[in-house]
Amino acid sequence: MKAFFMLDELNQFHWAMLKSVLLILMLLPITEGALSLWHATEGSSQIMIGFFALNMLSAWFVLCFLSALKTTVWDNQEMISRYEQLLFKAYRYIPMLFLSSLVAYLSVQLPLAL
Repeated sequence: MKAFFMLDELNQFHWAMLKSVLLILMLLPITEGALSLWHATEGSSQIMIGFFALNMLSAWFVLCFLSALKTTVWDNQEMISRYEQLLFKAYRYIPMLFLSSLVAYLSVQLPLAL
């Protein structure tokens, strides 16, 4: 019966990991859409679109960060081997590393696109 609970806990962890990575991946099309909309407008409309895009992106970054943080602090209560514990600890940090690399990429690419 313990193996069933272990599989259920790992299954929940994998789904949380998948949701976190998909939230982070959604940053790219949202940023591209806001940038293309910003380029399509002129004058004072760009100020409004920039303001709404900045608010939307900052809220999305907060959601992505909280989702990645949730998977980072996930704890496995089952007794597993030392090697599996090391793999689990390394696997927990994938969304946060992915988010930080995507933020670095966007921080370099957005000023070049403007």
